[in-house]
Amino acid sequence: MNVTACSPAAIQPRVLYGADILSLSASWTSNFTLNVPADFNYNHGDIAVENAQFCNITVTYTHPGYTDNISVETWLPREWNGRLQATGGGGWSAGRFVLSNFFMAGAIGEGYATTTTDAGLGEAGSPNAWALKSPGNVDLVALQNLGSRSLDDQATIAKNLVRSFY
Repeated sequence: MNVTACSPAAIQPRVLYGADILSLSASWTSNFTLNVPADFNYNHGDIAVENAQFCNITVTYTHPGYTDNISVETWLPREWNGRLQATGGGGWSAGRFVLSNFFMAGAIGEGYATTTTDAGLGEAGSPNAWALKSPGNVDLVALQNLGSRSLDDQATIAKNLVRSFY
């Protein structure tokens, strides 16, 4: 795997039906080191990630007519085990939040390509910031993005990036 494969020009994102890609950024990360405790590496235990190398790709997109703006971050390791691990939040957090680096580092440390999404909610840890358009008026687009649409899009985007990169 050469570092030049980690550039927006080299990565060819496929069409994401029902969405428009707004941007794609890609940068090579070297010497990434992080100790990941078992609490943040579910079902895998403690792991010390040392000098990891990976391509960090962020795709930002929208669903026309819905005024959403969703980001999917994907890390593609130099030493890949052939598997993809999606990391996420829980409850009212989509996935891309303060602990994402731990979750993704744990996956990279075990050779997984890894991906996460913010579902268009940014780093909101509670629905107070996005769930209502006004009192009693649920933001159904944001709720649908959190519950299903962004997760399906995330899987499609990550799989396409893996195919393009490896």
